[in-house]
Amino acid sequence: MPAPLSALLAHAAFGLRVVVPSADAARREVLWAHGSDLDDPTPFLGPGQLLLTTGRQFSGADPTPIDDYVARLVAAGVVALGFGADVVQSGTPAALVHACREAGLPLFEVPYRTPFIAISRWVADAQAADARARLDWALEAQRAVSLATLGDGGLMAAVAKAAERLECAIAVFDPDAEVIVSSPPGASDSTGRAGGSSDRFGDLVPEVTRLLRAGRRSRADTDGDDHAIAQTLGGTGRIRGVLVARRPRPFDRTDLSVLTTLTALAEVSLEQGQVVRTSLRSLATQLFELLLDGQQAVVRRATESIPVSLPGERMRVLSLPAAPDVSPGLADQLERRAFTPGSGLFLAQRAERLVLLVDERHWEPVRGMLTARHARAGVSDVIGWAALEAGVAQSARALDAAGAGEIGDFGELRARSFLGLFDADAVAQAARVRLHPVLARPDGEELLAQATVWLQHNGLWEPAARELGLHRHSLKARIAALGTLLGLDVEAFAGRAELWALLTAAAPPVSARPGRR
Repeated sequence: MPAPLSALLAHAAFGLRVVVPSADAARREVLWAHGSDLDDPTPFLGPGQLLLTTGRQFSGADPTPIDDYVARLVAAGVVALGFGADVVQSGTPAALVHACREAGLPLFEVPYRTPFIAISRWVADAQAADARARLDWALEAQRAVSLATLGDGGLMAAVAKAAERLECAIAVFDPDAEVIVSSPPGASDSTGRAGGSSDRFGDLVPEVTRLLRAGRRSRADTDGDDHAIAQTLGGTGRIRGVLVARRPRPFDRTDLSVLTTLTALAEVSLEQGQVVRTSLRSLATQLFELLLDGQQAVVRRATESIPVSLPGERMRVLSLPAAPDVSPGLADQLERRAFTPGSGLFLAQRAERLVLLVDERHWEPVRGMLTARHARAGVSDVIGWAALEAGVAQSARALDAAGAGEIGDFGELRARSFLGLFDADAVAQAARVRLHPVLARPDGEELLAQATVWLQHNGLWEPAARELGLHRHSLKARIAALGTLLGLDVEAFAGRAELWALLTAAAPPVSARPGRR
């Protein structure tokens, strides 16, 4: 910071004598020292400057009115007035002392032996020393923030270090305007993420949201009870979040250089996170197949060192349409949440659907997120790991029944549908026994899955064959073989109805895996 007035007055070599003291001399910063004997020097002065004068304007045939002179200095933001004694007149004029005291303008006397240029040089040297010190501080702070990022703490450590050096509060918001990292740490929401509703940053959420929706690289400065800077992270068209810093006093250019370093590091961190999530997509799909095979212990060990979470013993299965039927924003939001350690969410893409396993404790926030985005989805009953495959089938059935912007609930579907009774364990077991001749074949599950698609197309051969990638005659031959195995006339309504009932009842172990060979 610039030299305080108190430091100048205490400089013994100048021999300055305080005539009108200031209670806040230590807080009055001297930005520059300017010498002038003009009647009105204020057009050439700025706030924070020190004026030095010999008082020539107060003598002669038409002296300047001292009260008006002092009033103009105060209005211009002059921090103090130095009067050069014994140049034009001996000592400091009593009228000037009185006017400065009345106006609250600090006044000191400069002895004849002290040239004004020496005082100006002292102020300039103080400014230069301060600039060098601030530059050294900024370089050291940038180095500390960069080194913090390289440690185990990553972005969180860098934010904490920058907040410490800048004596401010810092938060990094994700594309959903929720705080993912903050220092001092904020509250946590139900998924373990840093809380976006923290009192420290909650009032800035509308501004953060505005920057995110704009979708371009930008910065916004706000002044209220304190000063805040919000800087987007990422390039135009791929904004990854917003970094916010706030504190009671404004940020100067040196502070901004440290924030620029943190911004760059945050962007790299978020971009790396996106790359990691992309690489985890195919892995998550493979892990999901292991979960369906009952290998939860294996998957938990495999995910100990990667940012993938699993629900607890009570969960729901959520099915959503895959791209392009699901909005990219929703898919990205689900992915960012799921690929966060401790989130209680697991996301995988399976066939033409996104499947999300949701710990029951986190279901309501997830439901709220889907509702806010008007998403179409299907959700299962609360299940355990042993019933995972059944839960997948339930959510898929609920999704098929859901309308646009609706979250289909399998429990509600079962309650209002007679076919929902087929989900009863006894009925399902009977259906599996009835389908055993087909399931015993190596291609049995695939055959039943093809039959499901055919019936979903109301028994029309051409559209069903097109979806399955088969020739319609090949599909006809396979359905006929299925009818023979089950003793059903698949050309008649009764045979088709019974086949549909069997597939509906046995859906968890059968149609949940249509793509297996």
